[in-house]
Amino acid sequence: MTHSISKISATDDELKALELETELLEKELSMLEYEINAFESEIRSALYVQIKRIKELTEKYKGLKLDKKNRRLEQKKRGKNYREPVGLKPTRPALRDSKGSNASDQRELKRLYKEAIVQVHPDKLTNADEDTTQRATALTVELNKLYKKGDLEELNSLHEHILSGNAMQHERFRAETLASPAALLSFLKKKKANLIGEIENLKMSALYQELALQKSHADFINDLRMQFEQRIIQLEFRTRKAKD
Repeated sequence: MTHSISKISATDDELKALELETELLEKELSMLEYEINAFESEIRSALYVQIKRIKELTEKYKGLKLDKKNRRLEQKKRGKNYREPVGLKPTRPALRDSKGSNASDQRELKRLYKEAIVQVHPDKLTNADEDTTQRATALTVELNKLYKKGDLEELNSLHEHILSGNAMQHERFRAETLASPAALLSFLKKKKANLIGEIENLKMSALYQELALQKSHADFINDLRMQFEQRIIQLEFRTRKAKD
């Protein structure tokens, strides 16, 4: 019995530590995303004219290429020996998500999501206080993220934690209130690993590297402007050729 209590206590301590770590990582990720998005908005504002021109030329070029392709097809159709192309109809492959899961996994993913979302979606709660609503909102966001990501294993861990009735508990790390410590532990470990991965990816981005220099970004934006202007010249040349 002493060994069992000690084991529960150790798990409870690990859960508390993991929750604190994930909270700090979430704050770091949010701050990074905010700073990078703000910097990206600054760039888009400074290079609005160039960005708009590149978009216009790209769409125009695609339109010209499509028109040329249609004209060639019409010319072929008017030819004396033209025959409509006949080929085997492609077989429809099994539905797969980004991780290569089959249609069966997709159905299971959908089932787990539906069962969990009705338990925690803020619209499903009645007479909920602010703390409960915030917790429900956070869990809903996490569910939507995992469902879109298509990670069946990770969604299953969160599903177990939610259906255990423990996810909405205010004191969810007290051993006596945890219905499924293993499910929560598994979920938090994966969440921590994902957060670390997202933070590392952001820190490797060119925008973050520029931000980390902690200096005026005028030179960086001017370099981008020169690259965009060169791109515009190339697109204008390509578009003129497409008209011929």
